[in-house]
Amino acid sequence: MATKEKLQCLKDFHKDILKPSPGKSPGTRPEDEAEGKPPQREKWASKMDFVLSVAGGFVGLGNVWRFPYLCYKNGGGAFLIPYFIFLFGGGLPVFFLEVIIGQYTSEGGITCWEKICPLFAGIGYASIVIVSLLNIYYIIILAWATYYLFNSFQSELPWAHCNHSWNTPQCLEDTLRRNKSLWISLSTTNFTSPVTEFWE
Repeated sequence: MATKEKLQCLKDFHKDILKPSPGKSPGTRPEDEAEGKPPQREKWASKMDFVLSVAGGFVGLGNVWRFPYLCYKNGGGAFLIPYFIFLFGGGLPVFFLEVIIGQYTSEGGITCWEKICPLFAGIGYASIVIVSLLNIYYIIILAWATYYLFNSFQSELPWAHCNHSWNTPQCLEDTLRRNKSLWISLSTTNFTSPVTEFWE
């Protein structure tokens, strides 16, 4: 394809991105619209408002519940080396990219990418699908926490003993496990805790 044809192709698909669309802009205040003023972009009341709203978006179950588990499972302190490499090499740059594009275009998660390039609308749709699937995963963990909370108010905790229908013959209560008597001098590695059997 010749250079002239390439330029023509670019010219045909060129859009005036970031120009306010005709009609009411999402950031237009009613008083500005009545006076015919150009739309003003809303701002955060303070930097702390912005920091707290962003922190609310990325501090969640993944940080509080999953990170310590993954750190323990994958070698403790040695796990932090690849974690920080990926955090600073991929996680933070993509996070800042999303924040900057959102502020620059004043659009939502789908339309901000579409404003940059119509083909990029798929990125916005993909991120919405990923968040929706993660919400299914996280709601199960929240349900476990709620279930644990209500069960912990019972006078006799359901995971304290081995006399329930879900317990297996290998169930061994913690009081018996700590007992130093000779009849339990057998290896206790084949036994399971009632707590483990309750949650599994």
